[in-house]
Amino acid sequence: MEEHEQKPQWYDLARKGPFPRTKFSEANADNIVRQLQEGLTARSREMTAVRRRRAFRARMLSAAVVLLLLGAGVLYLGSDFSGRNRGFNPSVAASAVMYDSPEEGAADLTDAGFKQTAERLMQEQLGKKYPYISLKRLENPIEGVEEAEVLFQEGDHSARVWFNTETGEVIRTVMDAFYSVKEIDPAFIEEATKNLQGAGYKGKFTVTGLRHSAHYGTNDEPGIQTNDGLMGEEATIDYVNGLYKLSTYKMSENEAGAEVREAGLKAIKLLRDQGTDHLYSIERTVAPEWDMLVLTYGEDEYAAASVMMDYATQEILQVSDLALYIEKSYDSKIRGEQDANLLNMDESKLQISAAALADKLFGIRLKDYRVVDQTAPGLLTFKSPDGDLVVNASFNLKGEIYSIEQTPVP
Repeated sequence: MEEHEQKPQWYDLARKGPFPRTKFSEANADNIVRQLQEGLTARSREMTAVRRRRAFRARMLSAAVVLLLLGAGVLYLGSDFSGRNRGFNPSVAASAVMYDSPEEGAADLTDAGFKQTAERLMQEQLGKKYPYISLKRLENPIEGVEEAEVLFQEGDHSARVWFNTETGEVIRTVMDAFYSVKEIDPAFIEEATKNLQGAGYKGKFTVTGLRHSAHYGTNDEPGIQTNDGLMGEEATIDYVNGLYKLSTYKMSENEAGAEVREAGLKAIKLLRDQGTDHLYSIERTVAPEWDMLVLTYGEDEYAAASVMMDYATQEILQVSDLALYIEKSYDSKIRGEQDANLLNMDESKLQISAAALADKLFGIRLKDYRVVDQTAPGLLTFKSPDGDLVVNASFNLKGEIYSIEQTPVP
């Protein structure tokens, strides 16, 4: 296992909570594109010629099965045997992502051909048709091929498809959509509501819509990856690749209890001595493997300070206040200097600060933990003597810790 242990996925899912402060938008898509391009440039420096050839072959084999979706958009929108449209169903959408490769020489490699194929994929994956925005031809520095990126967009939602211009095969897709209550399969709403009730929620659930995102070729996972959130005024129910993942819902202060409120307030005050102590919300996030509370402090939904704890034991798992985070420059040269400053900070002082927090928050002796060699600017990681736990302390350009968490090693 790598020295820089990765925390379980449920930490990120729990931290996001049920009511996202931002939605998937054109900016999110641009971030993905930028990360892809930066990743390609960085990896092109790191990979040897042999590894590049292997990566190219792997990509081509993967892309060879991705051009045409089997079936029509009705697979994603769902239909009964009479052909009547029932509405979007994430479970059906996930099960319907089957691809065929084009016959050799059959693909239309013109701009018009790429646009037409991308439009069909968008309709088959989302059941929606966004206005056409652009088609760009880009060089891929790793695979040594030209790509065509086709973009469709309507408001905050978009669909992007990247093609290999030599073969017509799909390399990547990034798409998202929002479905109103009338566009969602009632059977899915019923199923999701049962999952929410099984997570301990006893109140009314008023569905307001469903957010859906789908991507292919943006990570090492095979096939199309989907994420869906059935949203309501009181809760959100999340599915990953068509399978139920977790439920998150709001709790009142009385439901949470005085012990939870006191533990959260104590934790946030240990992290910083300034800033609001107003408890804005309490959310419970329940999955088959875990049960968490997230307390958010601030005046509105964009509050930056939060405490995560175990629901049953009130054990503190993570405390953060992003108001202490100092954003880095977008200028690559300045950002490089900032990263160098973070890496060159006095590690002994940072360890003392982290220990003062971790010992009180988590009830441990951080000095007994081993410091993991650091390569990530602004992050200090400690591993427990038995190797089961990792403590991550994130610090800003002033050397102040703005987030600290304990996570089990997966």
